[in-house]
Amino acid sequence: MALVDKGSGLEIDAVATVDWPHEAVAICNILNVDDGREALSGLWVSLPASVKANLEKVQEERVGEADGRYPLASLFITELDIPELPDPDAFIDWAKLFPVAQCPPGGCDWCEGCPGHSKSRGDGEVVNQCAPGGSCSCQSEDLEGDLDDCMCGLWDVGPRWAAAIYKSLAEISEVIVSHAEDLMWGVEGPAVGFPRSLVAQAPQFYLRLAQTCMDLCKELESGRVPVPHTIAELIMLDEAARSYLEGRTGGDGLDRDAMEKEMGHLPEAHGDFEMDALWMFQFTDSDWIDIVEADTVFDPHTMDRVFDTLPEAKDWPRPQHA
Repeated sequence: MALVDKGSGLEIDAVATVDWPHEAVAICNILNVDDGREALSGLWVSLPASVKANLEKVQEERVGEADGRYPLASLFITELDIPELPDPDAFIDWAKLFPVAQCPPGGCDWCEGCPGHSKSRGDGEVVNQCAPGGSCSCQSEDLEGDLDDCMCGLWDVGPRWAAAIYKSLAEISEVIVSHAEDLMWGVEGPAVGFPRSLVAQAPQFYLRLAQTCMDLCKELESGRVPVPHTIAELIMLDEAARSYLEGRTGGDGLDRDAMEKEMGHLPEAHGDFEMDALWMFQFTDSDWIDIVEADTVFDPHTMDRVFDTLPEAKDWPRPQHA
């Protein structure tokens, strides 16, 4: 719709029909600015010739700044309310927030895996050293009667993995917000940082996804491994972890040397860069994996349910953030 004057005063007239409400918003935004943004808009370019001709005619009849009606244009420009996003390079004491047990330098009396004991036996110091985070015996001290004392298989998120996921979430939130802003002007770029099945969603949907990333970042910077409370959190946490690993994978596989250089200042933990360390994924009966892997592109405004709180969330209460 547009405000037009056909000779008898201002009236509202239909100038184009599009598939989705947010596409109408984009066209309205373009029509109410005079900066050539239509040249960057894939939506504008893809319009049928007859529709585009109508819109171009409207553009030609747009009043100039000297006209008293010119300020009306600003009333029809829709903008997004962008939240303050987390800084991917923020200084956070991850070692303090996610402490890992470490063997004492001189060894201990719980096992024979410490470097101190290896040296006292005449073995090389690299022989039988404890795994990152302490030895199995040290960690299983309270598991009396357990047939298998070794807990190495129970990976947890240590400072390196927490820092990596935080950085990835913060970077993805920036990409998502940029994509949402582009959609407000009909610029439909590649889907980065979210599944292909969700690419048709409206800009406000992507702002909520960015807020989801922010909520997960707040959990991490509070020293907690975020247990997802929504399908959106499941999707974005998984996406952030995989995105970090894929960005550091070359022809020879995961570039451990580069990751060590990046995260070497932080203590190691058993679950470093292991997807299975994000154990909370198994505590949901939702269809989040089906959504991620779907071949279908879901219509706009049909997937807001991904932001609904999951029933399992009540078992993992989350403190309120300031």
